Amino acid sequence: MSPEQALALACAAFGLDPGHAAVLRAADHITVALDADHVARVIPDPTDDDRRALAAAMLLPRLLQRLDDPVERDGALVVAYPRVTPGLDDIADLAPAGASLAAHHAQGRLLLREGAVDLPAFDPLRLAERWLERAPGVLDAAARSALLGAVDERWAPVDGEPAVLHADAHPANWFADEAGPWLMIDPEYLSIGPAVYDLAPLEVVERRLGSGASRFGSFRAGYEEAAGPVDDPALEAAIGVRELLSVAWLAARAGDAETAARVRARLDDALAGRPGSWRG
Repeated sequence: MSPEQALALACAAFGLDPGHAAVLRAADHITVALDADHVARVIPDPTDDDRRALAAAMLLPRLLQRLDDPVERDGALVVAYPRVTPGLDDIADLAPAGASLAAHHAQGRLLLREGAVDLPAFDPLRLAERWLERAPGVLDAAARSALLGAVDERWAPVDGEPAVLHADAHPANWFADEAGPWLMIDPEYLSIGPAVYDLAPLEVVERRLGSGASRFGSFRAGYEEAAGPVDDPALEAAIGVRELLSVAWLAARAGDAETAARVRARLDDALAGRPGSWRG
């Protein structure tokens, strides 16, 4: 489904004029701004995992942005929710985000103990394979094998008590809500796995793609104050997995030679453990 088709479908689902709508983000799911106050996520060809993730997100509205019931339309799911402006660019102290993530994990564990959520296990190898399948010409066979092997190897020590993972809690998926716990948006990868993985997306973006000093220290401090100490080896391994997944994600979207070269350079850095910036 093209972004333009998703926009038309979302507007038709709610009887709105597509002339007033706009595509905000086009990835596996397509996000459309319906008007100044509402957004819709269009999920083409929804899987059982997509439906399970939406059902679980409805049980976590205090920390995950409140979603309305999905609407079935032409084989797709269309989910409306209030429009906010996410991102943490101008905020120096991310401890409130860390504390909010800890509260999300605590609430998710309660739901797990009650048997109230039915979610798939987070599977980074499957995710990397899916993205690389969309990029057959970006990495050669040896590089693809090295990436997938490293994901598998680095995931093994990522352990700890299971939690409901957001699994993509990078800075652009946070909304600093002054009225209460900070909100996470876009629960596309909601799943069950070791809680420590949820700290990795923000660390990787801050260190690899941030424009200033990393704010991960304050984020981790806020999390640990609420949830207790994080296991360092498990966190380091989770960060390594996230770096590799970010490379696979970019490969799936590499439409030109310059981006493909950037994918290969980032993969070399991730495999070698070089810590430098990926900006530029």
